[in-house]
Amino acid sequence: MRRVNIQAAFLGEGGDSDDGDEEGLGLAVRGGEVVLVVPAGTTEGRAVERASMLRGSLRLETGRVLTFEIHDGAVGAFFEDEPVELFDRREESPGDGLSSVSAKSVHRDTFGGAEALQGTAATARDVMVANVISVGPQDSVDEAARLLTFHDVSGLPVCKDGRVMGVVSEADLIGKTGTTVGEVMTAPAVTVSETTGLEKVAHLLTDQRIRRVPVVDSDGRLVGIVSRRDVLHWAASRVSAPAQR
Repeated sequence: MRRVNIQAAFLGEGGDSDDGDEEGLGLAVRGGEVVLVVPAGTTEGRAVERASMLRGSLRLETGRVLTFEIHDGAVGAFFEDEPVELFDRREESPGDGLSSVSAKSVHRDTFGGAEALQGTAATARDVMVANVISVGPQDSVDEAARLLTFHDVSGLPVCKDGRVMGVVSEADLIGKTGTTVGEVMTAPAVTVSETTGLEKVAHLLTDQRIRRVPVVDSDGRLVGIVSRRDVLHWAASRVSAPAQR
C-alpha cells in the first residue's frame, strides 16, 4: 500500500475533503487502483476496519473503466463506467475521479486537455443540455434516487418555482442522512449564465470539484446544465474537426 493525499487522490462532490484528519491508502490491483479513506496514521493492518470510504477504478476486459465509491454505513454505492479512451483523456487533464497509476498514455497531439479550450468563443449555451431533469427540495430522497438511476445521471438540480436552490448528487444520497432532497442537497448551487465562456466553465468545474453546473438566466431560473463530459466532448470534437475536412 502507499499513502496518498486525499485531495490529490480524487476530487469528489461537495468540495475539499482533505481536512488533515484523514488520508488515503492506495492499493494497486490488477487493472487499476483502490483507495481506502482512513483516519490519519491508521496502520495498514487496521485499514479495512477503520475505512470510512472505499473508492477505485478498474479497467475491464470489455474495454471500459469502472469507477466506484462505497461509503461506510451506506445502503447503496456510486458507480459509473465509461470507455477507456474517454477515461484516459480525462486523466490527462486531472479533475474528475481517481488518479489511476495504471492509466495508459494518451498522445498529446490528438487531445490537448485544457489547451483545446483556450481562446475559444464558445459559451455554456453551446454545450449545455436544455431539457434538464430536476427535483424539488420537498421531493423524497427515494424519488431522487429513482430519477438518477432511470435517467443514468449522477446529479440533479434542485429547483423551487423554477429557480435553482441546490444540487443533489449520488454522493449526497449515499453519504448524508435525510428523507427529503432539501435535507441532503448541496446548497447553494454553483451556477453559470448562458453567456459564460466555456473555458471559464471548465475551470469552475475543476476548481469547485463538481461534476456538473446548472445554467441559469438573469432571474436564477434553470435553462440548462453543463457537465464535465459535455465540455470534454466539445473539446475533443474541436480537436478532431480538421481531420474530418
